[in-house]
Amino acid sequence: MLDGYLAVELPGAANEEIRHHAKAALSLANALTHERTADFRTAALCAEATVSVVNMIAIISGRRDRGSRLEF
Repeated sequence: MLDGYLAVELPGAANEEIRHHAKAALSLANALTHERTADFRTAALCAEATVSVVNMIAIISGRRDRGSRLEF
């Protein structure tokens, strides 16, 4: 569903890098989540990747626009 959202909200070649970054961060978070030998560093990297995706979606959706009352 996230791929569809990004495709609709950020269409075209001009937004390819943004879509790629969001997809890569999500892929990293998913991969690290299922790593059997995870340690604190792996967990911290997973959290950072997840926060990156959450913040990107907040920006894209307008929740970080100037004057917006919702902040994460």
